[in-house]
Amino acid sequence: MQKDNQRTPLNGKEIILYARSIAPSLGKKEKLIVSFISNKYQELSQMTIGRLAQYLNVSEASITKVSKKLKCEGFYELRHKIVDYLSHDETSMIDEEQDDFLPGDDEQTILEKVFIHSITALQDTLSLIDRQELSKAARALKQATEKKIVLVGSGGSGILCEDFQHKLLKIGIIATMHRDANMQLMSASLVKRGDVVLGISHSGTTKDVLEVLRLAREKGATTICITNHALSPITEIAEIKLYSSARNSPLTGENAAARIVQLNILDVLFSILALYQSRLAYDNLLKTRSSVESKRTKS
Repeated sequence: MQKDNQRTPLNGKEIILYARSIAPSLGKKEKLIVSFISNKYQELSQMTIGRLAQYLNVSEASITKVSKKLKCEGFYELRHKIVDYLSHDETSMIDEEQDDFLPGDDEQTILEKVFIHSITALQDTLSLIDRQELSKAARALKQATEKKIVLVGSGGSGILCEDFQHKLLKIGIIATMHRDANMQLMSASLVKRGDVVLGISHSGTTKDVLEVLRLAREKGATTICITNHALSPITEIAEIKLYSSARNSPLTGENAAARIVQLNILDVLFSILALYQSRLAYDNLLKTRSSVESKRTKS
């Protein structure tokens, strides 16, 4: 399995987004460092490693270690890339402190903040998502259209799986999705080489999803994960990793905007599959649409 640190080096904006993504998987001191990098990057661009270490009360070695986890040789390469990002981009990303919900927010402000959260998450994910991993996922799904596709997720992630299953059915691709954890495992136990198992977990730590992906990989199936947290356990199991990039909100929950982003990632995969077999997909779309016309009220 290809290690995440073998990816192409990140640019300044990608470093900031990736820092937010790996934060939940880090220890206390490293989490403190990446939090500063991702939310106070304007200040970081003016700091030396010694000053940052003193400010955060951590060692310079810890800062260097985190810099390497962010695909840089060290702190000064990391700082140089962030300085370059700030000098070339007309607008920088909104800091979490500036767009959190506040008790005094009126309805208009809340409307704007909710939409801004989602728009920002979509833009950030578009910047961060690994195009090569996306191509691998699309290729695996194309090859599995005549075999078996299994979708697995719990809670809100399960709803996303059901939506993807519904879209695939409309173009004639049969995917399996079960809510019951035992049935998920039973389904995974029957997969073979060439089949695909796609698991969604915002945190990357959902036990049921991890167990299904682990079993599916042992059986030889291609495993794909969609998660908001890089370096989480699910990324150690899945062969192909697709990351959403959505910041947590204390009010709307840790995964509200991420659901919208993950739904869009699935829509990208659906669109690729539909265009891959466009004639057949169009015929199947007409058939499935016609089958439910009798359920619609005539105007």
